[in-house]
Amino acid sequence: MKVRMKLYVKMLLLILTTSFVIFGTSILVIGLQIKKNAYNKSVEYADLTAEVNARQIKGEMQKYMNTAQGLNNFLLSFESLDSAARRANFMNILKYNLKKKTDILSLWTIWEPNTIDNFDSLYINVKGNTYIGNFSPTYYKEGDSIKLEGLSSGPLFQGDYYTTPKTNRKQTLLAPYYYSYGKGEAYAVLQTNMIVPLIYNGRFLGVIGADASLDSLQKYAEQIKPFDESYAFLIAHDGSIVAHRSSKWVGQKLDTLKYSKVTSEEILQNAQWNNNYSFTDVDPITGQETYFTMSPLTIGKASERWVFGIAVPISELNSVAKNSFILSIIAGLVALSVLSIFIYIIARSITRPVTNITRVLEEIAKGNIETSLKVKGKYNDEINDMAQSVNKLIDGLNETAGFAKQIGEGNLDREHQLLSKNDFLGQSLVDMRESLKEARKFEEEKREKDRKQAWVTQGLAQFGEILREDNDDMQKFSVNIAKNICEYMEIPQCAIFIIEEDENESYFDLKAVHAFGSQKLIDKKVKEGEELVGRAISEKNTIHLTNTPDSFATLTTGKTDDPAPNNLLIVPMLMNDEPFGLLELMGYEPFENHQIEFAEKLAESIAATVSSVKTNIRTAQLLKQSEQLKDELSQQEEEMRQNLEEMQATQEEAKKRESELSAIRNTLQNTTMMAEYDLDGRIIRINELMANTYGHAAEHMIGKFQDAFVTQDDASRRGFLKFWQEVISGVTKKRIHEITKRDQTIYLSETYIPIFEDEEIDRVLNIATDITHKVKLDKEITQLMNKVSELKNN
Repeated sequence: MKVRMKLYVKMLLLILTTSFVIFGTSILVIGLQIKKNAYNKSVEYADLTAEVNARQIKGEMQKYMNTAQGLNNFLLSFESLDSAARRANFMNILKYNLKKKTDILSLWTIWEPNTIDNFDSLYINVKGNTYIGNFSPTYYKEGDSIKLEGLSSGPLFQGDYYTTPKTNRKQTLLAPYYYSYGKGEAYAVLQTNMIVPLIYNGRFLGVIGADASLDSLQKYAEQIKPFDESYAFLIAHDGSIVAHRSSKWVGQKLDTLKYSKVTSEEILQNAQWNNNYSFTDVDPITGQETYFTMSPLTIGKASERWVFGIAVPISELNSVAKNSFILSIIAGLVALSVLSIFIYIIARSITRPVTNITRVLEEIAKGNIETSLKVKGKYNDEINDMAQSVNKLIDGLNETAGFAKQIGEGNLDREHQLLSKNDFLGQSLVDMRESLKEARKFEEEKREKDRKQAWVTQGLAQFGEILREDNDDMQKFSVNIAKNICEYMEIPQCAIFIIEEDENESYFDLKAVHAFGSQKLIDKKVKEGEELVGRAISEKNTIHLTNTPDSFATLTTGKTDDPAPNNLLIVPMLMNDEPFGLLELMGYEPFENHQIEFAEKLAESIAATVSSVKTNIRTAQLLKQSEQLKDELSQQEEEMRQNLEEMQATQEEAKKRESELSAIRNTLQNTTMMAEYDLDGRIIRINELMANTYGHAAEHMIGKFQDAFVTQDDASRRGFLKFWQEVISGVTKKRIHEITKRDQTIYLSETYIPIFEDEEIDRVLNIATDITHKVKLDKEITQLMNKVSELKNN
């Protein structure tokens, strides 16, 4: 008779029997492999610990080298400083950085003779220099104070701290040594030097160094114990022990530890040439078989490599592996027990959800898609796939229904995930939503375009009224316009330039600046073609710049937290293609097209008003001047009648002096000299008139410095260098230049003008006039005018 067994019983017998055979064998094999892997992992952990801590120590020591390198970069800018102040400035920088860097013992620098300023002869035996006068200050810490080390009487430029970086011209890390700053040997600390050579244009000028204590590395090494019986150590490139578990070994050489399988030379050589190095040997300190792993560390670009190592007893590594093996066996037995229980539960639970899934499918077929029908419970087999498919079907149908409802309510931003690529119902709803979104987008764009156009039209109408107010006073008129532009366009800054003319030229005068809610008083005049303002006038086009640097804004709120406007709009005021001024607008956001259109149309209206205002002002001024002249002529008529005879007597003399003055003016106008220089001060172009003044041919002066043709003392040269730095920074400067030619003194009035190309200074233009005659004639003219004044008073 065939015995009938339930499905879960069959599954239980078959699976448990097979599992005990396979799982038991696997536990034994895996346990042995885990034991081996645990040992290897322990070794890898020791290697990784050595490598990570080597990088940590490297990071700590790199800070000192970075300090020296940063000072190196600053010191190499010495030529940009006044030579007379270089030593004092550099000593202050060393002292400031030493005070700021609390973990640095000393900062020092040594310069080759006559390299920093050619003043060594003035500093012989001066503190901070040597007995031959070369710059050599050393600052060190003593308590909370910073002190300058005294003069050295020993030989110069001979120590490793100087000869090594001078020879290899690289960053140098010295071997550790004990040293005390002014307290005696009893206070000596173990330290090292981070040295950077001063290389300028391929020439060795000296060195800059930072002295750092190594005591912190000893404390760091004492804290590192990846295993209970392990310890860490640090070895310098010369074999000196920098840090060790036992502090008595610190400062000694590696040779003092006698290994049986390797020598100290082999350890250092492998550490120098290999990234990581390890070996197993009897530890001379503990007497145990020990695994040593070492990782080298390099500071900056120095060629010297130090070594950080970890020592772990072999017994410690095996102990970890043995414990891992025992734990794997216990875990395997526990897993078999748990597996038996779970197999029983799974077998009992397989048949239960099948009936439940069938019932749910029947409800869905009737059109019922309520979420309460979703199959509950979690399974890990094909039944789970069935349940998940049913639940996804219910969720998908509910999502589709909800999506259709949202579209009907006007929510066109609702996203919908298709059930599959064959979800035709969902795809149809998505297509319908996209069509509705396109129609809504078109309507919004049209509404926004109409709003912007209305803003432009309304603004122009509003400013039409404003332009008719206060238009008889150009200053008040400009201030009112600038203020209203800022308010209407909601921008922080607006400036208005108006064209002005004098006898010789025209320029654009800054009439009004409204910034951050108030009027600013700024005096500025720009000629056509100068700066961005002049370029906009010259090109007669609007300039729009976005994301300008913070330094571009010359006006700020004064609060450091407030951002500066970084978007610029320059609009020329044109009427019949003739410029009458321009608008300069600054905003926090880029200007939109409708704002630019508004500004350009407004500029046209302002130009027409400015033209009318300037005509009215000019007419009023002429009428006022006419009235004043009429009154003055009436008052002077009687005086002129009385002085007629005296005036006739002096008429001939006045005509003669007038002729002389006219001749002098013509001479001055014909004596204009010009020259162009590059930013280093070399002559690029020079006309014959200026070259003849210096007594040389123009072609011989090209490519040379101007002071090569004039003898100057040191004070004059330093003054001109300061003058030149201001010119190449973008400032137009004037000076009176006195030169001597064939025992004759010549005076030139020189104007140095920076020439910009693509907003960068490209060269400098010098316009000079020979004012030697003017200097000589000034006295004569003064005497003549005094005499004329006396005659007039008489």
